Amino acid sequence: MFRSVLLFCLVNLFLFKSLAQTQQISSEIISREAWEANDPVMKMTAHTPRFITIHHTGMPQKPELSIEKKLKGLQNFSQKDSKMADGSIKKAWADVPYHFYITTSGEIAEGRNINFQGDSNTDYDLNGHVLIVVEGDFNKEELLPAQRESLKKLVSYVSSEYNIPLSTITGHKDQAETSCPGQDLYQELPGLRNDPRVVVGAERLLEPQFFKHLENKRIGLITNHTGVLPNGEHLVDLLHQHPDTELSILFGPEHGIRGEEDSHVANSRDKKTGLQVVSLYGKIQKPTPEMLKNTDVLIFDIQDIGARYYTYIRTMLFSMQAAAENKVDFIVLDRPNPISGLNPAGPIGDSLGYVENIESLPVIHDMTIGELAEMFNEERRKAGKSKAQLIVVPLQNYSRTLFYDETGLPWVKPSPNMLNLTTALLYPATCLLEGTNFSEGRGTLHPFEYIGAPWINSDKLSEDLNSFDLPGVNFQPITFQPENTVDGIKIYPPKFMSQKIPGVKIVITNRDQLKPMELGIYILYTLKSQYPKEFEWNKTRIDHLLKTSTVREMLEQGKTPKEIIEKWNKSLEHFEAKRKTYLRY
Repeated sequence: MFRSVLLFCLVNLFLFKSLAQTQQISSEIISREAWEANDPVMKMTAHTPRFITIHHTGMPQKPELSIEKKLKGLQNFSQKDSKMADGSIKKAWADVPYHFYITTSGEIAEGRNINFQGDSNTDYDLNGHVLIVVEGDFNKEELLPAQRESLKKLVSYVSSEYNIPLSTITGHKDQAETSCPGQDLYQELPGLRNDPRVVVGAERLLEPQFFKHLENKRIGLITNHTGVLPNGEHLVDLLHQHPDTELSILFGPEHGIRGEEDSHVANSRDKKTGLQVVSLYGKIQKPTPEMLKNTDVLIFDIQDIGARYYTYIRTMLFSMQAAAENKVDFIVLDRPNPISGLNPAGPIGDSLGYVENIESLPVIHDMTIGELAEMFNEERRKAGKSKAQLIVVPLQNYSRTLFYDETGLPWVKPSPNMLNLTTALLYPATCLLEGTNFSEGRGTLHPFEYIGAPWINSDKLSEDLNSFDLPGVNFQPITFQPENTVDGIKIYPPKFMSQKIPGVKIVITNRDQLKPMELGIYILYTLKSQYPKEFEWNKTRIDHLLKTSTVREMLEQGKTPKEIIEKWNKSLEHFEAKRKTYLRY
């Protein structure tokens, strides 16, 4: 009886304390009336708060200004057309874009009414997002202790008051192509979610059980700009500067070591370290015996996307083969599969043999790069081929149900056109348009989200695609203009470059329901049906992407998407049975 009473008292004490804390932070928030906000200048869109998204102002901290002046200045800027730093013009917004503002001293001010969508100068769906902005440019400045404490209190209050799970907390850069919020603020997000951040293999390499494989060894490193630690330090620089490692040669995949090339990469020297860089994208696709003669161990650290089309897993496989043939140890530093929340899907080129090569994978494989390495290596042994001395440095705190924006890791573009997680989720579907004469949106800030061509009727195409009621997506008519520069990086000239063309934007409405491969087939089917005269295959390209001509031939025969999908689903059974034995997470 005493224990029951004690438990009752403790529970009520906890609830009272939580309620008191909520009431306290609520009373601390400086209201719109207190900073003398103007009324909104135009109609706003109502919404139900469901997510919490963190921004920074991107401007230097100004502790000398009062919070009233800061909010009034922000509102004046927001409610009129304004010139941005890049020269573009921001159209007027109804009100302050954010729902809450945190100053350098930790003061919290109410911005826009939380029951209405905020605004952003980047393109993402703001419906349901509670926007919290912290004053400062945290790519250059440090988050101040008072700001950190106020942010913790505020997200706890918003979560409690509006019944929003803390797990929904993301950064602006998780939603759109931007560097906001800066790293010093962004690294706080896993703690706010009460989730431990995923620890990547590169962070664990210096642990004794893994570092022993590098001692007194000459190291070859296969990596690119994604081979970084969460603090932004490149693995190349870490190993080059470490007193107990000897980094002797670098190998770069498609897009090069520092990721500044679209596709055409040549041998070179790394400007920062002076080390030789050998390209593995082109005539030479794996290290030769001559390249490995002064190498004892090869390390592979590259962020993959989770789709078979992507060239990085081929680079890993070929390099592991070279390591096996030349008696060189092979270490894979594991990284998350960004689209691991999706199930395996798509056709398989070789669906019955050993899962030892790219052709034996479906387009969406739902495996990490480390799991793939172990599967390829062991399946090659079973097939009587040379097996590498493989070490996989595994992830920590990782679950295969996580999408990338749930890992707590910053998004680093794996290639110039892979701008964010939305791009990655749609890539398996719309990359198929590379095998046609329709644009897949390359050359825009929405590659693989846009489809288009000069002869498209945007309204009709959107209507027809929406009529299929495909899970997790809808379609909106648009016009867009592809260029050969994306986010400041020059890319291979896209289709219809510098032409304003009609098209359709694919909007993800529920990524848990998304089926990209089915989406891709429905898009091909609809384009071929609507535009039979204009539609053209690049047969070599589409068959190479799918590792089979069957899909193209069935579409040419007038088969329905359902018939095509049913056919490849049968071939998935063999792969899924094999795959299960190699899953680490």
